[in-house]
Amino acid sequence: MLWNHTLAVTTNNDMAHNSLGDLFLRHGELDTAISHFEKALEIRSRTAAAHYNLGGALIENSLATALVRKGRLSEAIGHYEKAMKLRPDYGDPYLNLGSILFQQGRTEEAIAQWHKAAATQPNDAGFHMILGNAFLQRALQKDAIAEYEHAARIYPHDPKSRNSLAWLLATSSDASTRDGNRAIEVAEQTVQLSGGKDPNSLRTLAASYAEAGQFSEAINAAQRAKEIATSQGNLQLAKILQGDIALYQIQLPLRQTFPEK
Repeated sequence: MLWNHTLAVTTNNDMAHNSLGDLFLRHGELDTAISHFEKALEIRSRTAAAHYNLGGALIENSLATALVRKGRLSEAIGHYEKAMKLRPDYGDPYLNLGSILFQQGRTEEAIAQWHKAAATQPNDAGFHMILGNAFLQRALQKDAIAEYEHAARIYPHDPKSRNSLAWLLATSSDASTRDGNRAIEVAEQTVQLSGGKDPNSLRTLAASYAEAGQFSEAINAAQRAKEIATSQGNLQLAKILQGDIALYQIQLPLRQTFPEK
């Protein structure tokens, strides 16, 4: 192995230890990965040069990720925080720490970290999709809509953010959030971007038609979605769509229940 040879013929080679750590992390050999990351950081700690900060932050983030996979969350959090101190403009530690906090039910703290992550990479639609989903988990539907809209503006050819936006506009249990006509407009864009072959996008379009009172169109779109889902072997989705169709046949729109605040 190249990096093992490098270690054999050099001393204090933090780059080699970091590269080996990444390799072992990818292969799931977590203890060995952690050992190499820790050695890389030990070597780097002897050098205070400012240009080392980004590399150190990358290693701290990788070490924390390995520790998370070992279930050592408290230690991982500490290393994510060290990465942030080394390079406040590096977004991954904020994103990863937010994920840990969210899994622990500390949603408000998680959202605060994701906001920081988004600020480091304002043109990354993925960060804003994560924020939108987190707001939705807290029943902050209007905040979720704002994030989905932002993601759609950043990445105009991505159907995912538009599908999430249209679904919320069409199915929210909050009447002040729903907007059937706008949902149709966004859902039609989503179907077009997905080539008309994504059953989830078509399901959203059907729900949008139903919210606007266009139940014949809703039935047709849901039926198309069901046929595609069936052809793809997604029988669970096909069953869900059959339930949607039954609602539209008696002229009832679809309502999605979201968590309470």
